[in-house]
Amino acid sequence: MKKAALVASVALASGIYVGTVLNASHAEVVTPVEAPHYVDKQAVINALSTKAQLVGLTGKVAKTIEYHADKWYGDKTYKLAATGTFKLGVSTSDIIVTTSGNTVTVKFPQPKIISVDIPFDKAELSKDVGMFRSDISEGELQAMFGKARTGAVEDIKRNRQAFDKAEASVERTIEALVGQVDGVKNVEFTQ
Repeated sequence: MKKAALVASVALASGIYVGTVLNASHAEVVTPVEAPHYVDKQAVINALSTKAQLVGLTGKVAKTIEYHADKWYGDKTYKLAATGTFKLGVSTSDIIVTTSGNTVTVKFPQPKIISVDIPFDKAELSKDVGMFRSDISEGELQAMFGKARTGAVEDIKRNRQAFDKAEASVERTIEALVGQVDGVKNVEFTQ
């Protein structure tokens, strides 16, 4: 009897094993689905906040102002040439970021003048003063420099090509900074 019970249990176990193996071969192969990864908006904001401003363009500026005073007792002519540098860009606090899945959408304002550096002590002054004429005062010289600086800033504002280059550069910089954030697959820009 023991032998019969042993044979029956071995046969039952073999049947279960064979049935399991045969059924497993007919089972569908399930490919694991990758869980979607969503970009963390705060991580994108933190990546952009590594800098207070994104400078898109640094350039040189020059402006010359002339002053003429003609009198019957003599003439005086002054020419002030002021040179310096300027920066165009955007403040990172003005950048608006939205995320959707693995796509980051960025909106930033038109670049603006971040700084204009025209040192007074680097300005060149040439003069032609008649024998009976006095030199200009420090106040008049400062006023000439102020006009030169204002004129230089106006020239920068009218330079659309510089602003277009700055915008393209800021866009590339944002794309590089945001592209480093985990999970970002696409960066889009809107107006």
